[in-house]
Amino acid sequence: MQPLEVWDSQDIKLRGHATGHYLTAIAQAYASTGYDKALQSKFLGKMDTMVSVLYALSKLSGAPRQEKEAGQAYVADPAAVPYGPGKSAYDSDLSDEGIRTDYWNWGLGFISAYPPDQFIMLEHGAKYGGQKNQVWAPYYTLHKILAGLMDVYEVSGNKKALEIAEGMGNWVYTRLNQVPTDTLIKMWNTYIAGEFGGMNEVMARLYRMTGEENYLKTARLFDNIDMFYGNAAHAHGLAKNVDTFRGLHANQHIPQIVGSMELYRVSNEPQYYKIADNFWYKATNDYMYSIGGVAGARNPANAECFISQPATLYENGFSAGGQNETCATYNMLKLTSDLFMFDQRAELMDYYERGLYNHILASVAENSPANTYHVPLRAGSIKQFGNADMKGFTCCNGTAIESSTKLQNTIYFRSKDDQALYVNLYIPSTLQWTERGISVEQQTSFPKADQTSLKIKGNGKFELHVRVPSWATKGFFVAINGVDQKIKAEPGTYLTLNRSWKDGDVITLKMPFQFHLDPVMDQPNIASLFYGPILLAAQEPAARKDWRKVTLDAKDIAKSIKGNPETLEFYIDDVLYKPFYDTYGRHSVYLDVSLK
Repeated sequence: MQPLEVWDSQDIKLRGHATGHYLTAIAQAYASTGYDKALQSKFLGKMDTMVSVLYALSKLSGAPRQEKEAGQAYVADPAAVPYGPGKSAYDSDLSDEGIRTDYWNWGLGFISAYPPDQFIMLEHGAKYGGQKNQVWAPYYTLHKILAGLMDVYEVSGNKKALEIAEGMGNWVYTRLNQVPTDTLIKMWNTYIAGEFGGMNEVMARLYRMTGEENYLKTARLFDNIDMFYGNAAHAHGLAKNVDTFRGLHANQHIPQIVGSMELYRVSNEPQYYKIADNFWYKATNDYMYSIGGVAGARNPANAECFISQPATLYENGFSAGGQNETCATYNMLKLTSDLFMFDQRAELMDYYERGLYNHILASVAENSPANTYHVPLRAGSIKQFGNADMKGFTCCNGTAIESSTKLQNTIYFRSKDDQALYVNLYIPSTLQWTERGISVEQQTSFPKADQTSLKIKGNGKFELHVRVPSWATKGFFVAINGVDQKIKAEPGTYLTLNRSWKDGDVITLKMPFQFHLDPVMDQPNIASLFYGPILLAAQEPAARKDWRKVTLDAKDIAKSIKGNPETLEFYIDDVLYKPFYDTYGRHSVYLDVSLK
């Protein structure tokens, strides 16, 4: 075995985040391999091994030392963690010579890949950086570890995993409950250092699992008051549909919105839903690139930030350093799925489909496990893939191993009363609806085919809601057991098929693809070309300084395009266009379009 590298190197202050991502990935893999008990058993063994090691470590913190050192002092109170031995201040030194190892003084329940100093330093105003008096997002790493532990518990029932999470939840509550609100506001608005991932999500989730009120209180302590409510007086903010995230670091803040949804789920307090729903609408309408990503600013000059003014992607976006941090889209999809649980709007799943096919799948290397950090969309760009040897993880490498084990996520939803089933995505899959004793097998070559079939096994009356994509403007056709149904389907809605289903029933859905343009909101001649849900990229022979110019038929752009829909390869003026998810060389995703 060899230690991990890059952001998990020994001297890197974010180390440990990959552990959390790995826990979630193997939990998801375990949950999705019930079809192969031997394979599933291997994932169970991996989960048990990881949890056993973390459990043993968690029991050392804030506890008396070994018997040979019995009687020596220790600090169990998380709020009373002292300086490291021989030190006159808290520091983030992780070198062999400088790291503190007095784990008995770290407070009961503490678990992380580094000592507690970074958490405490953040309370005292520490900024992001590489010096010993600076930190790197301690709560971000902790969120990944806690989420992974809870995922393991939920899929396998491993009680030790939950116990570790409870212990660290208690540690966080004890520390943050004593921090003044104005200090918390400063902490959560500190660039990168105050990035906490979805700590509000995992603490609310821990409350949902245990019923312990302190965990719900802790979740609320992570409210980003400036973004959620405008200020301490709650005068505006996302809760009142005011854009408070322009210019901010995207992936620092999207997980906070995911946490707002979990707080709504456990508290039923409407402001949390409004925060999430308002954010989603603004992000997808005012900040979104054609692949579904929402970050990549030229103003401010940061590829990981939202643009400085909404709906100015051309003026303030297309950062030279890249755009569309992949883990930001991962979290946008997570938010979208969470919103859908409470409001079954087709536009949510239209976005999910866009982001899944055109960013998440497009982020994976051709012949290795490597994936993208940023996905550049300027003319003649090329994707850069990292972590091919799986030895060193950035944030996007971490979410990538989660994405690769949850591709089946969100295909289907069932209603809370088990009287309805939603078919959101057209992906070959088999659903076991155990509550109803029904299975649904979906067979399709989508998106290389424009139709899918759903075969019902079992009997029962229920509503089947199938998504009519917003791009399906050439029609959406339904046949049941080979008989065409006279049904009017509106693009961007769900079509309801309500009947007593019988074993062996087959529903066939056909949705003819067509070409369409997706223009930049503030420069409509700059646009991406889609075929159905699939973004097509011009295959470029070399780097470019200007947008590729194309002229298309104004009445029917398809007349200007030749190619084979079965391979999704097309030509405009002898230039090859392929799906962006199948593009590995230089590409142009945005074109300078003239219509004649």
